[in-house]
Amino acid sequence: MKEYKKCQSCSMPIKNVEDRGTERNQEKSLMFCKHCYQEGEYTQKNISVEDMKEFVKDKCIEMGVPKFLAGMFVRNLDKLERWK
Repeated sequence: MKEYKKCQSCSMPIKNVEDRGTERNQEKSLMFCKHCYQEGEYTQKNISVEDMKEFVKDKCIEMGVPKFLAGMFVRNLDKLERWK
């Protein structure tokens, strides 16, 4: 299976192994970050792609990313593996 460089749920860059979520067997996920995926399950199970876009955009703004850049960051979120 392919090892992704960004989370296939929220699009967060995955720079090192510590950023990766975990599978049920505690192996590191190849697709998802630690914020979206733990022990083989999504941390936000019932979130819609639109709600995830708002959540990620708000987090980016909270971290000091300008609004227009935060909007650009989430515009293709629906193309990620979780949302296909």
